[in-house]
Amino acid sequence: MSGDHAVLVLDDDRFIRAGLERLLAAHGYKVRLHAEPDELFRNGMPQVPACLLLDNQLGDGMTGVEVHEELLRRGWFIPTVFLTAHWNVQFVVNAIRAGADGFLTKPFDPTELVDAVALALQRSRSNRQGEFAAAEARVRVASLTPRERDIVRLVVEGLLNKEIADQLDLALITVKVHRGRAMHKLAAGNPAEMVHIAGLGGIGR
Repeated sequence: MSGDHAVLVLDDDRFIRAGLERLLAAHGYKVRLHAEPDELFRNGMPQVPACLLLDNQLGDGMTGVEVHEELLRRGWFIPTVFLTAHWNVQFVVNAIRAGADGFLTKPFDPTELVDAVALALQRSRSNRQGEFAAAEARVRVASLTPRERDIVRLVVEGLLNKEIADQLDLALITVKVHRGRAMHKLAAGNPAEMVHIAGLGGIGR
């Protein structure tokens, strides 16, 4: 397991924390332990693919569901697996509404926990790749002139060159020139790629 990841653990039971750290470290995972929500909030989210193992019973403080809701409120989107010794239908409903990626009942099966962590980290990596692609697309879209942006927007809406020319009151050759320049700036190899990149960059939303 490479070092470009982090498995966060929030559990108020030090024995559970120690056991999770031993288990995950044995499988090559880098683990960050937290005993209380404030500690997690102070440390913030890692700048690498990460997931969170979150106990739902945190003593006299917040519940795990409340912690996850606070993370979302702060704009911290991290795949989360809830750990609980006592679960019921209402807990599952609340956790799903909060965006849970999985549930494990204590005492949990080590293999199931390791598998859950692997899946959560895979989702985190996929999410980050999508974020990077969107950021790159926004940079490309920002390089378009207003006219090029108008034409790309109409392409995204499904209009043909002739229809774009009529709507913008332009000569057909002018539309083709601007469209060609826009495709070059967006680094699109074909119209489908242009539509995809434009959508990621915010055109047509």
